[in-house]
Amino acid sequence: MTSAQLSSIVVVGSVNSDVTYRMQDLPRAGETVLAAERHDAPGGKGANQAVAIASFGIPVSFVFCVGEDDQGAELVDLLRARGVNTDHVSRVSNQRTGSAIIMVDEHGENSIVVHPGANHRLTPSSVCSVMAELKPDIVLAQLEIPADTLIAAAKAHSGTFVLNPAPIPRELSTDQIRSLLEYCDILIPNRSELASLTGMPVPQDLDQIRECATKLEFIGTLIVTLGADGALFFPDTPQGEPVQIPAPVVTSLDTSGAGDAFCASLVSSLHRGHSLIEAVTHACKFASWSTTQLGAQVSPGHGFTL
Repeated sequence: MTSAQLSSIVVVGSVNSDVTYRMQDLPRAGETVLAAERHDAPGGKGANQAVAIASFGIPVSFVFCVGEDDQGAELVDLLRARGVNTDHVSRVSNQRTGSAIIMVDEHGENSIVVHPGANHRLTPSSVCSVMAELKPDIVLAQLEIPADTLIAAAKAHSGTFVLNPAPIPRELSTDQIRSLLEYCDILIPNRSELASLTGMPVPQDLDQIRECATKLEFIGTLIVTLGADGALFFPDTPQGEPVQIPAPVVTSLDTSGAGDAFCASLVSSLHRGHSLIEAVTHACKFASWSTTQLGAQVSPGHGFTL
């Protein structure tokens, strides 16, 4: 493949080595529980999104960091096998590859602990050089890498910049939030992330989500993911009237990675020329389906078409 073929979508983000434990109930503070099952798999929000985009047959380049360890080499090989272009990986010495422990209960709800490792060594200069080389139509990013790196990428990018602000680090400053929102075209938070961005309590119903959205210093397109309730889509600005898009009812096994599946489906649909409302509708369906599968990354051959 040539660089021109690979330039339509670029994902900037994290890659982790995931270990998932399935159990009846998530442990409370001070409690030890026995897991019924262990599942080792690749993860990281950036990698999850890049793999899901590739699963639709869309060329995608991934900008990321790994350590100079066996886990990093294995993850790079797995990404390539899934159809992701990894030409822009940085290998960092004296840093372990990112990792995560995921605990999933019998209802599919999860708790996740992430060690960023090499993910936090992705630099603004390396990302900006990729933007200049590939000139992608769409960039998709998350917050498992340094915020200043994302801001630099957003400033350097001339196409559509899509931000999934997850997870929001405690050290994220007001100035960094303002810069990210200034250069973002499409923002895709969940309820708690929306609250963190606005400094308000986590909204519990649609009216509270609308109120929270009006506090955003953001003039782009806002899409708030609602889990099993689908998504709330603000087609104009966060101050406009939203449209709720329902999600199909499914029996969830594992909700980890559902937000990543949503974002990947959305940008893939936009790349194929669909409208935003069509893209959000498809993203709700694809994210719901992803919760019926184990692991944070979707598998090829899922049968969904755009």
